[in-house]
Amino acid sequence: MSYEGYTQVLCEKGHFTSYDAYSDTSSNKEWKCPVCKAKRAWYNLVDLTNGSFEGKKRIDGFVELEVDVPAQMCKCKECGNEHMIVPPTFKIPKKRKQRSKK
Repeated sequence: MSYEGYTQVLCEKGHFTSYDAYSDTSSNKEWKCPVCKAKRAWYNLVDLTNGSFEGKKRIDGFVELEVDVPAQMCKCKECGNEHMIVPPTFKIPKKRKQRSKK
C-alpha cells in the first residue's frame, strides 16, 4: 500500500505552510515557521491516496482555513505585476479535524 498526501500547518501567528507526505517535517518538535520562526500551533493530514472527492463530498480530510488578515500586495507601476509583500494569516482552528470512521 502506498500513501499520497500532504500536511496543512499553521504556526502560532497563523502563517500557513504545507508539506508533501514524503518531505514532512511539521511533526518535529523543533519545527519553526519558515515565515516568522514561531512554533507549530495546528496541523492536519490530507490523504490523497484514494482521491479527494466521492461525488461532491470531500473525503481527503482537507480543512478550508479562514483568513484572519489578508496578504498585503504590491503592484509594480511599470509592468503591473503584483507580488506579495506580507503573507496572509489564518485563524487557527480550535482543534484538528477528526476523520469520521467508516
